[in-house]
Amino acid sequence: MSSFPSPPRGGFREDRVIWLFGHPRSGTTWLGRLLTDGFGLQMWNEPYLGQVFGFVTQLRRNEPARFDDPTFWMSDRQRDAWRASLNTFLNDVIARQAGPAKGRSGLLIKEPNGTLNASLFAEVMPQARIVFMLRDPRDVIASLLDARKPGSWMAERVTAEFDRDAIVNGSIRRFLRIGEVLEELAAVAEGRVVIVGYEALRADAEAEVRRAAPVLGLDWDQARVRGAIDRHSYERIPDDRKGPGKFVRTAKVGGWRDELTDAEQRRIHRKLGQFLESQGYATGDG
Repeated sequence: MSSFPSPPRGGFREDRVIWLFGHPRSGTTWLGRLLTDGFGLQMWNEPYLGQVFGFVTQLRRNEPARFDDPTFWMSDRQRDAWRASLNTFLNDVIARQAGPAKGRSGLLIKEPNGTLNASLFAEVMPQARIVFMLRDPRDVIASLLDARKPGSWMAERVTAEFDRDAIVNGSIRRFLRIGEVLEELAAVAEGRVVIVGYEALRADAEAEVRRAAPVLGLDWDQARVRGAIDRHSYERIPDDRKGPGKFVRTAKVGGWRDELTDAEQRRIHRKLGQFLESQGYATGDG
């Protein structure tokens, strides 16, 4: 009978793991580079662990009675059991696949596509830290529309036809869920979760990173952080690698006013007005 090898030693402890969440196109790649370069972290880029457990959110919405059934392995009655099982699973995956910790101060798991399940990971890894990248939903949607348009960088990777309304509506639904996720994180990860604002990062990256560092358990080295900010600034990127249709686009705050149609803006404000205001984003033209 064959047996599986034991996980390698020298991996990352749970208390040295940082999850990075945020809606796709919110700036998680930029923040991830600032943190990994500025603090000597190892980056694990989008392992899609969040997508693996995406069924939980869908099932609770579509078939909530399933969570009352003790034979369902993630039922409410089995909560202590499956939380322990998932903790073992995630730490094992990290040990086997995230690489050695030697020479690194921690592991940053960039997982924007798993953002809707952020509170699940925070709950089952109670020693891990969480950083949440938040950007004005209107700029996020404008960026996503640009990325998905024919001829753009993302259009080459997806098979679905470009449908502007579907993209806008899908992002609205995700941001409504993100509002719930932020409340859940505040409840299950108090003291170990920090929200980083894209707009604040653009205005003063050093101050925003410095604010986040102690929550994430990172030692501050001003010279190193300043060097990372300079190396990964938008202005340092060559012109032929940024702009409309490219992965790095404009880094502009408030560009949505010119990029979204009037009808799209009204729809977003109608559906997301409460979320926008709760996060400090003014609605309308203010």
